[in-house]
Amino acid sequence: MKYVIYGDIHGCLEEWEELRRLIPKNSFEICLGDILDKGPFPVESLRYAQKNNIFSIMGNHEYKHLRKHWGRKVVLDEDQQKVYPQLKQKDFDFIESMPFFLKLNHLTLIHAGISNRLYLNNPKLNLMTLLLFMRDVNEEGKFLPLNHNNPNARFWADVYNGHEGFVVYGHSPFKDPNIKRNSAGIDTGCVYGNKLTALIISNTLKPWENEIVQVEAKQKYAEPHVPFY
Repeated sequence: MKYVIYGDIHGCLEEWEELRRLIPKNSFEICLGDILDKGPFPVESLRYAQKNNIFSIMGNHEYKHLRKHWGRKVVLDEDQQKVYPQLKQKDFDFIESMPFFLKLNHLTLIHAGISNRLYLNNPKLNLMTLLLFMRDVNEEGKFLPLNHNNPNARFWADVYNGHEGFVVYGHSPFKDPNIKRNSAGIDTGCVYGNKLTALIISNTLKPWENEIVQVEAKQKYAEPHVPFY
């Protein structure tokens, strides 16, 4: 079986439909989270995943809407305030079913990243949520928040030692897929006017042997909160 892994969709449904026409038939399809928000068809994209039995990892955007649904104190931005009221119970059921990570032999799928200090053997929820937001780490490998000012910060994938296998992730936008020895970042910022990327893996025992398929964004739908890496 071939595994097709999609970078952040963010409501780019037309590009997603186009990309799906290029993938092998009868593949097991997996999203890396952040199907919702920012783009033109966020709710439609979430329901498209449900309709087509596309598996999804939890993204920070899905988790934010879910926490709002749970009654937690969550501040939605202007775009999310338009999306949230459109979500039905079946949508929240789908979101709630999303795991924080998926391991398939030597392949590990997460939304954002992992530090060398974090192991996926039943971590606590507060540690699991780091998988949704991980970008930079400090000298000791600890998570750094988005607007940190640590001059010695490193992007987590640049120092990742492979302890959880070959990690495929999204969340951080790259102009081109960020392929390392132990990881592959495939959020190529479609919603920001770049590309939508799929990674095709035929052997989860050798996930570093893979193929990349992409389509161009039809337009720029949103401004990035962080610059392309």
